[in-house]
Amino acid sequence: MNIKRFINEKRKYIIFNLIILLFINVYFIVLNTLKGRMEEIYYLDLILVIFYISAFFISYKEWKGRYNTPYKCIEDDIDITIADIEEDFIAEEIMSYIINKKDSLYSEIIDVKDEQLKDMEEFISRWVHEIKLPISELNMIIDRIDDAEISISIKGETEKMNFLVNSVMYGSRATAAAEDIFIAEEKLDILVKKAIKNNAFFLIKNRIEIKMSNLDYSVYTDAKWILYVLDQLINNAIKYSKENGEIKFWGEETDKYICLNIEDNGVGIKKEDIERVFNKGFTGNNGRNTTYKSTGMGLYFSKKILDKLGNSIEVQSIKDEYTLFKIKFHKISDYVNITKM
Repeated sequence: MNIKRFINEKRKYIIFNLIILLFINVYFIVLNTLKGRMEEIYYLDLILVIFYISAFFISYKEWKGRYNTPYKCIEDDIDITIADIEEDFIAEEIMSYIINKKDSLYSEIIDVKDEQLKDMEEFISRWVHEIKLPISELNMIIDRIDDAEISISIKGETEKMNFLVNSVMYGSRATAAAEDIFIAEEKLDILVKKAIKNNAFFLIKNRIEIKMSNLDYSVYTDAKWILYVLDQLINNAIKYSKENGEIKFWGEETDKYICLNIEDNGVGIKKEDIERVFNKGFTGNNGRNTTYKSTGMGLYFSKKILDKLGNSIEVQSIKDEYTLFKIKFHKISDYVNITKM
């Protein structure tokens, strides 16, 4: 704490004392009490000034001492108690300093964590790129295998690997998706067809029928992220499918949004589990299909991504009958309002 701060706090006291000194001088001069002896007035002024300066520095030393203890504790990260602070200590001042100090510390921690997350994301992206190369080469080798049963079996494993690798990549980027979003006008039917193509192997293998209708809409979204979400929903439909499984895709339009419906006739979701399907780590009951092992992260990341895209997702289900996911793409005027929130 510097002396300028102390002078600023004591300025009223200093001004008051200067006025008193001036008043004393005027009093003696006007009343001619010390007529012809001005040196007496100068001596008196000198004594008073020395007295005031001494009192000023004694007061400053005490004032600085009151601040030193708590500030030193804060700087050295030492626990401080009320007993360490005098009763007349300016609480607002020390609290402001503490808040600024902690804010600075938190900002440094956040910057370090952000840097670590970026490093991890970069590492995962490189790892995904490297692992996809041998998967692609393995698929080329599979095409040369004459035994159809073995070929299909190995193909299934490589498709699982490919799906899981993509899930790792997009899952790692989901935490910072806001930095990697490009909103554009996309054709809904094209997005659905791409997602179906991505999952074609397991759809065919599990003999799941696809039905599409009323998808001739344009929506505002990020294609790569919405395809990740659709892949997760189709993967879930396959995972929890029954015999003679089918997945239906159809669109609906309202004044504010276009809704993509994805419905399957699989094992469904228990009523008490509906509100938990988007929770981190929620896996529910396993379906008939054991092609994939559930991690409980797909729907969690999907919901998180859709929130950042300004879209929304809802789920309806009746156990052993159906599961219906609704993705709502807000129209451009409403979308702008939502993304500003």
